Amino acid sequence: MTVVALVAFLMIIGIVWIMSVVRRTRRSADTVAAGLHLLEIELDRRRAVIPDLVRAAVDAEIDRAAVNQLVGARSWSAMMRDRRSELGDRAAAENGLSVALHDVVFEGRASGPTGWDFAAPATELDHIEHRIAGAVRVYNTQASILRSLAGSPLSRPIVRTLGVRAPDLFAETVDMSGEGPHVPAVRTPQRATR
Repeated sequence: MTVVALVAFLMIIGIVWIMSVVRRTRRSADTVAAGLHLLEIELDRRRAVIPDLVRAAVDAEIDRAAVNQLVGARSWSAMMRDRRSELGDRAAAENGLSVALHDVVFEGRASGPTGWDFAAPATELDHIEHRIAGAVRVYNTQASILRSLAGSPLSRPIVRTLGVRAPDLFAETVDMSGEGPHVPAVRTPQRATR
């Protein structure tokens, strides 16, 4: 009787453990999807507000090189998203956009008092940047949990059975092969010759 009770006890523990792994996997997968969606919303919101800041920066005669850098970084970020690039490449483009954005905002605030047309989008972009940082933190935390579940030898078969794969982190990836980053060739429009 003790052997049967021991086997039954171990089976109950195994079933409870499997159920907990299934529940954690599904919850993490749902949270990862929601976190990525929230991140996309905030990135789109930032891209929508940047033109207002650019117009105000040009009117305030802020360093044109910094403004041009911001416009180029915004275009690069939009192109990476439209091409559905890997998350590491998109994170690099978004980080570049953040750096260019902070440079323009710093230049504007350092140049002295600016008008409301500059201060309003700059303040809104500050708030959006904080929300982006929070969304990245939530996404990466949940993605790490899901990656650890998918990478664990004990839970890997259960995660595979559920059809969940380990998501990529929203972080820049460093290429250690010595090659530079892959920059896709973009056709430049040709001017009409007469």
